[in-house]
Amino acid sequence: MQMMRRLTGVLAATALVAAGCGGTTARIGAGASDIVPASAPAFLAIDTDSSSSQWQTINRLAGKFPDKQKGVDAIKTDLSKQGKLDWAKDVKPALGKELDFAWLDFENNGRNFVALAQPSDEAKFKELIAKANASETDPTNHVVTDKFRGWEVVSPEQATIDRFEQASNSAAKPLSGEPTFKQSMDRLGGDSVVRAYVNGRFLMSLARKYGGSQVRPYLDKVGTLDWIGLRVGATSDGVGLDAIVHGTAGKLFKGIPTSSGFKPKLLGTAPANALLYLTFHGTKNMFSGLQKNALFNDPAYGQFAKPLQEIGRVLQGENAIYVRPGTSRSPSVPFVIPEVTLVAAPGAGTDGEAIVDRLVKRELGAPPQALTIEGTPVHAMASNGVGLYYADIDGKLVVTDQPGGIRGVKDRGESLSQSESFKDAADASGLPDQTYGFLYVDIHSSVPLVEKLARQHLPAEIGRNIKPLRSAVEYAVAHSHELQVSFFLRLK
Repeated sequence: MQMMRRLTGVLAATALVAAGCGGTTARIGAGASDIVPASAPAFLAIDTDSSSSQWQTINRLAGKFPDKQKGVDAIKTDLSKQGKLDWAKDVKPALGKELDFAWLDFENNGRNFVALAQPSDEAKFKELIAKANASETDPTNHVVTDKFRGWEVVSPEQATIDRFEQASNSAAKPLSGEPTFKQSMDRLGGDSVVRAYVNGRFLMSLARKYGGSQVRPYLDKVGTLDWIGLRVGATSDGVGLDAIVHGTAGKLFKGIPTSSGFKPKLLGTAPANALLYLTFHGTKNMFSGLQKNALFNDPAYGQFAKPLQEIGRVLQGENAIYVRPGTSRSPSVPFVIPEVTLVAAPGAGTDGEAIVDRLVKRELGAPPQALTIEGTPVHAMASNGVGLYYADIDGKLVVTDQPGGIRGVKDRGESLSQSESFKDAADASGLPDQTYGFLYVDIHSSVPLVEKLARQHLPAEIGRNIKPLRSAVEYAVAHSHELQVSFFLRLK
């Protein structure tokens, strides 16, 4: 297995070394799916064509990092040391356009899979396998290969190859003809460097088989899981990852909202210098059933049921949590403490401030202090300008760790929604107008704060190589029978 992992690294990771040469039009396919049986529970396709548009884009992105060439040279050196392989003579000629993996099942610690390739030079491919095996001192870690229907099949064990070929020959249809596979590939799109597919029905069968008597009753209520798809791809702005779960919700999810999401109105309340912003939307009575849950019958947990129900009332609408540079210090902390603020919009008829008042009095055993910050009545449990501050501002509950959090909502100036950094991040990531929630991180502006908190500068090598990192955005959206979670790392 160790040998297989090493070989996979040689064939897949080193495609990055070749990304600086070639054309601009090729793109990843799913070619080996024509010989993979439809019963395969998982399939992974990796673009290893150095002339593809994706690798050309990745090469341009990598060029933004000052130490790109140093990293490429390190890969070449590692190939030479570990496998006695030369990039130009041994690896590059053996790479084809795509390296695929197909699993026969998930038994045997995940070893029951094969790698499939169509090398540009078959002789060089065989030489590559021979050299890789020769560099492995443990014979049990060697790999074997076989030519099958125009593809080189690679596996740690000959029995796995035999089983794969037999399954392929006897299959009523190939994986490429399986409706769930075709649907997943269509949804993922071809403009990617990695695409993966997992058969949902197979996963559900495993859950029933190994889940035990306590899990099986819930599986019947979960609904159907058709497939899971994963995509990694690059654009001129950065690198993104999309994960899609396709299925139909069952009785267990009855009552959970099925809308396409919400439009984040609270973006307009957050100051433009927010370094991290997380938004989500609660539901009415979201924690109302806790006291009926068996877990909360235990006295150790039961005490939290009522406070959580009250917190659920506060969070039943749109919510936002953000972090930005603070202005307060504590005698015991040798740096300016970051400001962390929660803004909740529970909706008409819910007094969030009164709910927090009750929680503070009951849980902390003392009433909060009554303060005024720039004309706004505020309740606090704090000392030296750091602690818990909360207030009702324009019908929204604002909870923060320092007075600046109240001022930031009351008189924020430019909002995060107007910030060029946020707008660039949202555009690059394809952030929709409506989501189930999203996370935004201003990486570029966060670095100085991290250095202040650490009370030291980052090492020069790290500092110059994180400069291209601008922001990260993660969001969740729903389509018909689908939940999609996307992540995008923006570079500049």
